[in-house]
Amino acid sequence: TYTAVAGDRLIVDTSGGAFTITLPASPSLGDEVRFLDATASFDTNNLTIEPGSEKIMAQTAGDEMVVDTNNAGFALVYQDSDFGWRLKYH
Repeated sequence: TYTAVAGDRLIVDTSGGAFTITLPASPSLGDEVRFLDATASFDTNNLTIEPGSEKIMAQTAGDEMVVDTNNAGFALVYQDSDFGWRLKYH
């Protein structure tokens, strides 16, 4: 597991097993964390993103995001407490 910080550009290798990343606990407007599937293995060994104390895409606080698409590359950008982290494609 890993706890991200604002500005992280994470090249994630899940070839050895599923992996969990927790988003920053106290984000500010515009904070961004980027993710890239380094080994085209997200479908076999998923990347789980824990939202910490905020939401992801306005879902219930605490609902995680599971990424299961090979070669995925995307960012999450923090908006506010209503919407939380928003998905941004590169």
